[in-house]
Amino acid sequence: MKSTIIFLLSVFFTVTTYSQETTVQEKTIDYQFRTLYKNSNNYQEYKVVAKKAYGVLHNNVLDSLKKTNSQIQGKNTLIDSQKSTIDTLEKDNKNLNTELATAVNNESSISIFGIQFAKKTYSLILFSFILLLIVALAIFIYKFRSSNVTTTEAKSNLEDIENEFDLFRKKSIEREQKIRRELQDEIIKNRTN
Repeated sequence: MKSTIIFLLSVFFTVTTYSQETTVQEKTIDYQFRTLYKNSNNYQEYKVVAKKAYGVLHNNVLDSLKKTNSQIQGKNTLIDSQKSTIDTLEKDNKNLNTELATAVNNESSISIFGIQFAKKTYSLILFSFILLLIVALAIFIYKFRSSNVTTTEAKSNLEDIENEFDLFRKKSIEREQKIRRELQDEIIKNRTN
């Protein structure tokens, strides 16, 4: 019983004041205990407390405890609600950070044939490939022109050779005809003789 009273006293000394009106029920528990102590009668070394005053104090203490417990319960509910909200927000924040990291990675990289390339690397590869194609085109154009010049020269030479060959053939035909005539003339001379 003493430990319960001491506990109640220590609890009620920490409770804040609710109101400063003149009624006994609305004053602080500490004030009520002090008033009860002052108003109680002395009997030898003991204090005699009136049952009615004790009952009022007891009810006030119980009401204060109920109110305090109700407030504690409300604050615990609020704390639990806030913890739940914090956990939800932390989970959402983690998901958003993951989505942000994925979006930043997707934004800063390009996927080609399932291989991820950083945009800088992709640009370097692309421009190197374009430069390589331009160099290959330049080489192809140079080779084409060189081949075209060679082909034109070859055609020109072929025409010259064909012209010379035609001329040679005509001369050969003429010589052959001349030789045949001479041969024929000789054959005719030899027959007559």
